[in-house]
This record gives sequence, C-alpha cells and structure tokens, in this order.
Amino acid sequence: MLNIRLEGKQPIYEQLFSGISRLISVGELQPEEKLPAVREVAKQFGINPNTVQKAYALLEQAGLIHSVPAKGSYISAAGNAADALKNEALRRTEQELRSACRAGVALEQVNKLAQDIWSEGKGGNL
Repeated sequence: MLNIRLEGKQPIYEQLFSGISRLISVGELQPEEKLPAVREVAKQFGINPNTVQKAYALLEQAGLIHSVPAKGSYISAAGNAADALKNEALRRTEQELRSACRAGVALEQVNKLAQDIWSEGKGGNL
C-alpha cells in the first residue's frame, strides 16, 4: 500500500518512487506484475498524471520497472529489481556520505555507524 502525503516536504514523485521501490523490496510487488496505469494512480491520489509519469520514468531508469508500449509498466525480473534496489541504495548512501563529509562528520563516526548497522543486520534486527 502506498501512502502519499500531499502536504509533505518530499516531492510527490519521490514519494511514489520510494513507495513503489519499498513494495518491490518487500515482495508485495512481484516480477512481471503490472503497475496501475498512470491516470489511475493520478486519480487515486488526486495528483497530476505528469507527476506519476515522472516517478515511473525514475523507476524505469533505476531498472525497477520496464514499460511495454500500449500495454503498461511492469515490475522488472527479480534479479534486475534486486540489483537496481542495491544500486539505488548505494547511490543514496553516496549522496548522504558526501553531505556528511561537507557537514564535517568524522570518518570514524561514519565507520562506527556502518559497523553498528551491519551488526544489527546480522542479528536480524533491521
């Protein structure tokens, strides 16, 4: 289920991108499952179809979905989607690390945080 906050700070197309990415990563959306039409999503949330199209375009660029002309958009094959999610996570991590570096966060702090998170993940606590 997608939750979109029209009054939120995050742009709506990014909320759609993140929400659909999350649904793919947790297996709620399966490979080759058809996504709702752009107009249908726009009507459901009361948003401009161009906003939905922008989110779908980003999902396609990230390799999470593929479009079939005159048929619609579909979730990419499992391997492709998993790789795309990893690549997107790395891209976002890189952006945040650059931001942390500019803000003066010490490398040691980042390393400690990463080690703590990985330790939590190995214990199944993520």
